[in-house]
Amino acid sequence: MNKKHIGLCVILLGTSIFYFFEIGDFLSLEWLKNNQRLLEIFYQSNGLIVMVCFVALFLVIGLFLLPGATLLSVFSGAVFGLPLGPLLVSLGSTLGAVLAFYVARYILKSWLEERFGERLHPIQEGLCKNDIHYMLFLRLIPLAPFFLVNIAMGASRISWKVFIVGTLIGKLPAIWIYANAGSNLANLRSLSDINSPRIIVALTLLCLLTLIPVIYKKIKNSKRLETF
Repeated sequence: MNKKHIGLCVILLGTSIFYFFEIGDFLSLEWLKNNQRLLEIFYQSNGLIVMVCFVALFLVIGLFLLPGATLLSVFSGAVFGLPLGPLLVSLGSTLGAVLAFYVARYILKSWLEERFGERLHPIQEGLCKNDIHYMLFLRLIPLAPFFLVNIAMGASRISWKVFIVGTLIGKLPAIWIYANAGSNLANLRSLSDINSPRIIVALTLLCLLTLIPVIYKKIKNSKRLETF
């Protein structure tokens, strides 16, 4: 068994434990609301430990390719407040995303290229030419799950530098929105309440703005070809 197979087994084991023991059911909005006061008291007495463990949770999510980044963003606003909460989420989510990126690249990329190489080639080519714009688009779009984007980009040919910059900048609006909602946790009934039509429209417009240079480049190239 080579290193890739061992790594895949470790990831599958960690993911299986998460879902088998239904850990996600405990880390819910309802649990956070019921334990907010206890978490605040513990944070006041053990500030540095709580912050380090909070950032480490993103690394666990990244390593085992798990969901949960959204709830942690709400958690940050409820416990750490603003602006510390969003700053910690930006740090943790970027580090976790980079870890997931390398896990996907190390384990999944070669398998995907062998299986879907010809189909993926046009997508890979377009992604490499407009990498930062597509990266920002995927991070800003409210319907793209954070962990799935990490996996998809890790399995692509996008550079790690572009991935980090796109993740750091592209997630800031959503992080602030969720952390701000967490700072008013008592008035929050569900995570779906955060994604109001106004918020979704605003994020969608930001997504479209990131693609303007790509659209302009394609129009310019098509006109150039017509002149020949």
